[in-house]
Amino acid sequence: MLSIIIVSYNTEKILEKALRKVYAQTDFSHFEVIVVDNASWDGSCDMVEREFPQVKLIRHNQNGGFAAGNNIGIREATGDYILLLNSDAYVFNDTLRESVAFMDANPKTGIMGAQLVCEDGSPQPSAREFPTPWKKLRVLSGYEARHPSYDTYYDYFQADNGEMPEARKVGWVPGTYFLIRREVIESVGLLDERFFMYFEEVDYCFRTTQAKWDIHFNPNITVIHLGGQSSLASKKQVSRKTKELVDIMVNSEYDYYKKNAGILTMLLAGSVEIVWKTLIWIKNKIVPGAFASIKAAEAKQSIGLVWRKIRHELAFSR
Repeated sequence: MLSIIIVSYNTEKILEKALRKVYAQTDFSHFEVIVVDNASWDGSCDMVEREFPQVKLIRHNQNGGFAAGNNIGIREATGDYILLLNSDAYVFNDTLRESVAFMDANPKTGIMGAQLVCEDGSPQPSAREFPTPWKKLRVLSGYEARHPSYDTYYDYFQADNGEMPEARKVGWVPGTYFLIRREVIESVGLLDERFFMYFEEVDYCFRTTQAKWDIHFNPNITVIHLGGQSSLASKKQVSRKTKELVDIMVNSEYDYYKKNAGILTMLLAGSVEIVWKTLIWIKNKIVPGAFASIKAAEAKQSIGLVWRKIRHELAFSR
């Protein structure tokens, strides 16, 4: 039995499409669907009740975040496998069957992720190794984009001889399509709700590996993900929504460092980001460019958020 949990927050249209894709499965039917609604006001719950009466709908009275919403669903799940599926992620006809078959065939795999693609089929980053200050510097500097390392970044695998690529052990996979073995939940526990959004799946994968389970990225299973097509970078002025998302992301990232690597590692990662973003701010203040003012504003925002987070953690660690 597979339990599919979808956390929704004002995503009526894409949620409806996601559910239709799930129920369009013709060669796999041994699943249940649990939708946890985080206090939406857009009619999502009414749509689910009207169009999908077979779904177990849980109306949560507040938006407690992605981790908290999924935990509500996990507590109600009865399956041997629990799939956390984003409301903006669309499965194909063989996705669920192949996913369960892979887990059945690999009993040491605790969590499996799929190859995420845009609607046009172009690949999205679908797995990574665990973050460190050194890897952060590689990404911020652009070195990782120019010289992607096999150990730290996975995009889309194509075997050299044209054969299908193989599933591989990785550090973590995105929560967009996050298939968990029931035994992992029983030994590791639920998602950490201190992560409102972002890094909850990184933390959970880390805890899972600490419990001696494998994390696998399976590039032969494909899932369409709409969210990957958007970017925090914009040609317009930095929006209020973007600022809120960056704030949440910064807090989650440094909570992860502090929890799993200690406060010194958190401080080192913060120092790396502040120094690099300061250089970006200086460059875009001095050298004119089409989006120099926006890049300078984004860098300044990041510096402020990271510095505020570091001050807060230092104050409470005394």
